[in-house]
Amino acid sequence: MDKADLKITIQGGETEGRYLRFKPGETMQGSLQITPRRDINCRHVYVRILWQTEGRGIRDRGVAEELDVFQGKLRAETPIYYSFHFRLPDGPWSYAGYYINIIWLVEISIDLAMATDLKATKLFILAPA
Repeated sequence: MDKADLKITIQGGETEGRYLRFKPGETMQGSLQITPRRDINCRHVYVRILWQTEGRGIRDRGVAEELDVFQGKLRAETPIYYSFHFRLPDGPWSYAGYYINIIWLVEISIDLAMATDLKATKLFILAPA
C-alpha cells in the first residue's frame, strides 16, 4: 500500500490527443499535491522534468531540471501543495518511432530513508509546432 496520494497538475501548453504539448524553450507551470496516509519522514521531495527512452535497445534517461521543494516530516492526512515552473530545454524532442520512443515527463519523488521512494509521473510532449 502506498504511503501517500500524489497528484501532478500542469498548466499551459496545447492539447494534443490526451497530452499537453509544449514548445522547446517555453515555460511550464504546474502544481503538486501530496496527501500522506500516515506520517512520513522524508529526506527530500523532488519535482523533476526528465526524458527517457522506451523501446528496443539500451534505455536512457536524463534529468533536465530538478527542484527540491521539501525536507522533513509529512503529517498524516494533511495535504501539502507546491507550485513549480520550469523553462523547458531545446531537446531532445518527443519522438514515437518503430524502434524507439523519447518520452518527456514531470516526476514527483519522495526520497525515503531505507525504503523505496514514492513516485508519480505525468507525461507531456516537447516538440515545436
